[in-house]
Amino acid sequence: MIIALRGYGAFIYAGTVVNDTYEYFENEDIDLQEYAEYLDDPGSSNLQIPKEHDFVNGGCLYDVDNLWRISGAELTSDCILSVDLENGGDDWECALDLGTLEKLGIKTKCISSSTRMIMDLPSGTAIFMAKETTEGLQFEENQIISSSDFDPTKLEIYYHEYIDTDIVKHIKYDGREYFGSNFEWDAESKEFKWLWW
Repeated sequence: MIIALRGYGAFIYAGTVVNDTYEYFENEDIDLQEYAEYLDDPGSSNLQIPKEHDFVNGGCLYDVDNLWRISGAELTSDCILSVDLENGGDDWECALDLGTLEKLGIKTKCISSSTRMIMDLPSGTAIFMAKETTEGLQFEENQIISSSDFDPTKLEIYYHEYIDTDIVKHIKYDGREYFGSNFEWDAESKEFKWLWW
């Protein structure tokens, strides 16, 4: 049996940044998208970032992830959960929104939350946050063994609650945990922002 999640997803990552650097970016009105482009090709950018405020420290924005780094399908009707039974039976699929999953008896559980993680930080913390919207194969697990036809009530979906979306982290089927052995998606858009907590 192969279970796959296809459609729209998100790749999110975030980390804390020293307050002086956050204030430098704000005071100099430096857009984070412009900073990302500067990191990709410093020679073609007009930005002059002092070394002490170049917060990726010679790396890239993906490295700023000491709070979270999560990639997966969004729990939305723009994503499809499909099951290939591989035994000659009819394949099965449904929309991946919470309402549909609940009606089908598929259990869902929030196991982490960006908002809760932020609220656990001390006040006066500067946070860099990034979100890439992705499209394609978000999750595929082909090692799921079942001696019978697919039973949606044996499926459990565990997700991370982000600010504007819920992102699948892993699934369980018939009590066994799966994290996906394959994905293939393209980034559709990128969004970078500061949060002062």
